[in-house]
This record gives sequence, structure tokens and C-alpha cells, in this order.
Amino acid sequence: MSLIDLRSDTVTKPTDQMRKAMADSEVGDDVYGEDPSINLLQERAAEMLGKEAGLLMPSGTMSNLVAILAHCDRADEVIMGDQAHIFWNESGGASGLAGVQIRLISNGPQGQINPDELSGSLRPKGNIHTAPGTLVCLENTHNRCSGGVLTPGETKVICDIAHRAEAKVHLDGARLFNAAVSLEVPVPELTKDVDDVSFCLSKALSCPVGSVLCGSQEFINEALRWRKMVGGGMRQAGVLASAGLVALDNMIDRLADDH
Repeated sequence: MSLIDLRSDTVTKPTDQMRKAMADSEVGDDVYGEDPSINLLQERAAEMLGKEAGLLMPSGTMSNLVAILAHCDRADEVIMGDQAHIFWNESGGASGLAGVQIRLISNGPQGQINPDELSGSLRPKGNIHTAPGTLVCLENTHNRCSGGVLTPGETKVICDIAHRAEAKVHLDGARLFNAAVSLEVPVPELTKDVDDVSFCLSKALSCPVGSVLCGSQEFINEALRWRKMVGGGMRQAGVLASAGLVALDNMIDRLADDH
């Protein structure tokens, strides 16, 4: 009798179909943009999320860090919920490596952030005494808020406030497909208002490694430089991308069984 390990969806293992795809994958040097499996995964992921382009990362932590690096200058302020994964579980990388100031506002029980509190926390550029609020980070599903989900409407309210203040919005969508399945809405409904979004292949989608960061082509071009700088430029990583393609084709609908 086998046991089901419920410690985390990070302990999932590749399916037999993934292992075969990995063994048979067509590969090239991705630092030169020449890995066909990675290129296909990035294109498919971006299309599924309603964005222009995608970029494969070794981890969700790197995706979040690179998004912050691409959006912010040093000493900018990044606003997020006080239970955010970026704040609690990413080793202080945003401060230590991106040099940004983190401003925390309260998370609700489902991971929401209060629109009024956000409005009062976004400080404008141009005041030499304060750090400008350049980026707002959301999380969906929300890890430390019992896996709570943000609806498209809740996301739009926050994005509208941020954009009026000339701030960008990054969505840490590590388990975004879980949110879409739970809410029974298309994934692009959850991402259409944010400036960029990342999701993990290595959690409930059961791939061994990987996260994909998606956004505009301009944003991904900037993110590509930062990915290289922080050591995320992989070579023949199409072996990993092939597992990701199987996940996007076959593993999303069955998330309802997990739930």
C-alpha cells in the first residue's frame, strides 16, 4: 500500500509520460535561444496566460526576483501582503539582491489586500524623502492564507489602483492553475490586468523543475538579462521543458481531483 504525501505539492514526481518526453526531447543551447523545446514551452505558456512572451526559470523564487529586478530601480518600494511568499520564503532576495524596500500591508483570509490600504500606501515618484511605490505584488493562490484564491474582480481592483499610481503589478501565480480550476474561470481572466505573472511547473503540475515568467515582449527582454545575471541561463534545458509541455497538455484538468 502506497502513502499519499500531503506535506506539499512540491513533492510530486514526474509521470511516466513526462519521463519519456524528457528522454526524447529535442534540445539546443537556450542561452543562445536555440532550444526548440524551451521555445515551444515559453510560447505555449504565454499564450495560455494571455501574455506576449514567456521565459523559463529554474524556480518560482527566481521568477519573482527577476520580475522585481526588471520592474524596479534600487531603493524603489515594493508593496505586498504581510503573508506574501516573497517576504516569508525567498531568503530576503528582493532586498538583498534587488535593493528594494519592502512595504507590507495586511492580507485578508483569502490572500486579498485591502484596496483602501493599498491606495494609502503607494507613494509617488518625485519626493526626495520617500521611496517611490514602483511595484505591487499579488499572490494567487495564496500559500500562507490557506490556499485562498483571488477572483478576477479582486485582481482588477488592485491593478486599477496600482496603475493609476503609475506602479506595475506582478502576480506570483505559483499555483495559478489551481486557482483557475477552483474558480472555474479561464486562466487569462486571472492574468489580464496584471503586468506580468509567473507560475510553477514543479508543484501540482508534477514537473521536476521549473517556473515560467510571462509578460509583454519588452518586459521579457529585460527579464532575460536579469535571468542571466542571477545564474538562470540554462543550456540544454529542453529536457525539463518537455516535461512542462506534458504538464500543460495533460495535468491541469486533473487538479480538480487534487482539490
